[in-house]
Amino acid sequence: MEKRFNVGHEGDEIYKNIVQIDSHLKWYQNKGIRRLNLLILAIFIGQALNGYDGSLISSFQSYKSWVATVGHPSSSALGLINASVYISGFVTAPFAAFISDRFGRKWCIRYSALTNLIGTAIGCAAGAGKSHGYSMFIISRVIIGSGIAFAVMISPIMLQELPHPKQRTALAGFFDCAYNIGSFIAAWVCFGCSHIASNWSWRIPYLIHIGPALFMLIFIQFLPESPRWLMMHGKEEKCREFLVKYHANGHEDDPMVEFELNEIKEALLFEKNVKQDSWKNIFFKKGNRHRMGLVFLIGACQNLSGTGIIQYYYTKILNLVGITDSQTQTGINAGLTSWTWLCALLGLYLSQRIKRRQQLAISWIGTLLANIGLTIATARYEATGASAPGIAAVVMVWLYNGAFFIACGPLFFSYQVEVLTYTMRARGMMVWGLWVKSLSIFSAYTNPLAMERIGYKWYIFYTAIISLTGVLMYFFIVETKGYTLEEIAILFDGEPVQEALAHVTEGQTVYVDDEADSEKDHNVKETSKETV
Repeated sequence: MEKRFNVGHEGDEIYKNIVQIDSHLKWYQNKGIRRLNLLILAIFIGQALNGYDGSLISSFQSYKSWVATVGHPSSSALGLINASVYISGFVTAPFAAFISDRFGRKWCIRYSALTNLIGTAIGCAAGAGKSHGYSMFIISRVIIGSGIAFAVMISPIMLQELPHPKQRTALAGFFDCAYNIGSFIAAWVCFGCSHIASNWSWRIPYLIHIGPALFMLIFIQFLPESPRWLMMHGKEEKCREFLVKYHANGHEDDPMVEFELNEIKEALLFEKNVKQDSWKNIFFKKGNRHRMGLVFLIGACQNLSGTGIIQYYYTKILNLVGITDSQTQTGINAGLTSWTWLCALLGLYLSQRIKRRQQLAISWIGTLLANIGLTIATARYEATGASAPGIAAVVMVWLYNGAFFIACGPLFFSYQVEVLTYTMRARGMMVWGLWVKSLSIFSAYTNPLAMERIGYKWYIFYTAIISLTGVLMYFFIVETKGYTLEEIAILFDGEPVQEALAHVTEGQTVYVDDEADSEKDHNVKETSKETV
C-alpha cells in the first residue's frame, strides 16, 4: 500500500538546496565543522574501545596464561565471562535513557570512560597474589559492560543530532566502522603478545583500555550538548549558538541556522502536542509501532546473525577444522579483523550512494550464503578430515563477517536512531538496548555450549534466523535515505507532521541545477513511502 507525501526531493534533502555563506568551503576548511568533527572524535574513540574490548576474549582463549589465570573455565564458565558484559548492560540500560534525557547526552559517555578505567584496573589484577582470577575478571567485565551499554545506546543518538546535516549520515555510518578499527588493533596487539609466555601476554592488551578511556574523559568535556536536547529543555538561545558556531561557521545570518532552528522547534512542538514520548503512544500509535518494530528487527539482525560465534569463539571454529596452534589462530584472527574493517568501509561508501533497502539486501543475501557455505565446509571437514574443506571453512568465515559488516558497519547503529523521533529516541534506544543485551546474553551463553555439544549443526539455527529476518526486512524496512531527521517522521506519521513542518522551508534561499527537471524548481516534491 502506497502513501504519497510532500517531503522533499525524493532522497535529495531540502537542506542541500540551501546556499550557506561558506558553502564554497570543504568541511576541513570550515572552522566550525572541523572543530565539531574533532570533538565528535570522543564518540568514535568510545566505539573503537568497545570493538577493542569485544575482540580480546576471543584471542585470550588461545593464551595458556590467561586460561590458567581464570581457572581453566568450562564452556559454561566461559559463556558467563562473555555474558556478564551484557547482563550488566541489561541492568543499566534504563538508567542511560533517563540520564540522557534528564541531564544531557554527554554524561553517558563520561560514565562509560570511568567504568573502563575502573574495570581495567580490576581485570589486570585478576590472579595476582591470592586473588581469585575468575571472580575478579568477571567483576571487571561487569563494570566495563555497564559503561559499554551507556555508550552504545547514546552515542548513535549524538551522531544523529550533533553533525552538520550534510555529514550526518556519513558520521553516523562511521560509528560501527570505529568498532572494527578497535577490533583490528586488538587482534594485532594480541597476535604480537601471543609470543609472550607470562601473564603479561594478556595483561598488556587489557591495560591498553586506559589510553582511549582517558581520551574520552577529556574530550567529552569540550563536546557541545545536542542542539535538540537544548531546545527540548527550553534553551533555544544556546541551540541557536550551537547552530551558528558549528553549522554556520560563526555566521549569525546564515540561512541554514533558521532552517534547522525552525525545523527542530516545529518537530519538537508537534511531538509534545501529540504526547509522542508517552509509553502508551510509543507502543500503541500506528507510526510508532512501526518504528519500534524496526528497532526490534535491527536488534535481531545485529545479534542473531551468527557472527557472535566468530567474534567470541573464533578459536573454537578453527579447532573444529583442525587449526589449533595459538599463534596461527591469533594471526588468522588479525587478518580477519583487517578484512572486516575494509568491508565496513565499503559499506560506509555504499551508504552514501545507494538506498538503505538495497544495501541491506546485498549484505543479508551475502551473509546467508556465507552461513550456508560455512556449514557445508565444516560438515565436510568433520566427515573427511581433508584440508580442502577446512581451508574453505576459514574462507567462509571471512566472507560471513565481511558480508555482515557491509550493513552492520554503517546501518545497524544508525538506522533505528534516525527512524525514532526526538522525544522517543532515548526511550526507543533503551528498549533496543534491553533487547540486544537479552539476545547477546543468549548468544554468549548458548554459543559455547552448542559448539561443544553439536558443533557445526548450531550454524543451521542461524541459517533459519537470517532467512526470517531477511523476509521481515523486505516487508517492513522503510527507505530513509535523503531526508533530515525531522522529515523522516513524515514517512511514518504522514500528513500531521507534514503540515507541522510545511512552513519551515518557506523563504529559504535555494539553488537550482540548470540540468535538473523543472519539477525540482520547488522546495517540495511528491515522494512515496517505500514500504513494500
